[in-house]
Amino acid sequence: MELLIVMSIFSILGAMTFSAFGNLQNTVKMNEYTLTLEQDVRSVQRSAMLLERSSGEKWLYGLGIDFGDLESHDDGVYAVFKWCSPFVDYGDILTKSSLPAYTPSKSLGAPTGIGSESNGYLTVTSIGSSCGTNATSSLSIVPGYDKSTTTPVSDITITEIDGKKPRFVVFESVSGRTFFYDTNGELLNYTIEGKLETDPMPFVITINPKSDVNTKIITIGNLSGKINTESVQ
Repeated sequence: MELLIVMSIFSILGAMTFSAFGNLQNTVKMNEYTLTLEQDVRSVQRSAMLLERSSGEKWLYGLGIDFGDLESHDDGVYAVFKWCSPFVDYGDILTKSSLPAYTPSKSLGAPTGIGSESNGYLTVTSIGSSCGTNATSSLSIVPGYDKSTTTPVSDITITEIDGKKPRFVVFESVSGRTFFYDTNGELLNYTIEGKLETDPMPFVITINPKSDVNTKIITIGNLSGKINTESVQ
């Protein structure tokens, strides 16, 4: 009887130890992932401000991060891209206005006269490998910047902005200003007149682990691109 009691105690202690160790592993993984994401966002913004075009490339509106696959994968995958303009050099109104690819004389979302593009919207219909030959604006994946970092098994969600699901975070060339776009390339947080809304919403990623680990909330600020991470019980 005494031996059974001792074995039961050891079994209970062992189970508690393994549980605590598993939670510690998940906590470390979560902290590593959120730190990596923070560093990547800052790195992309910094790179956009110091952007140097490759030989033969046209003017770039900026660099961005595509978070479109984030919610459907447990590994937290995302990719970095260039937003290529149809212009050889800086100077057209679409390159120097207050918003990327925007003509102030037209409403946000109106036709630009360049292909089927919409005023001030991100072109998401084609993703290529070069910014040198496009006659319209396009997206070009940056080789080596497709990220896949394993997180604890989690439910990852991106908070809607004005009822629309954000997908792309874009950092403007030179200025590094930060803009958010939905799956269709629509610019978020701006009125049809191209004015910033009174209370613009941030880009919010919530990682809710399916274990006894704190939820992580990652916030990217509109325009500033400032990133902040907090833990929630």
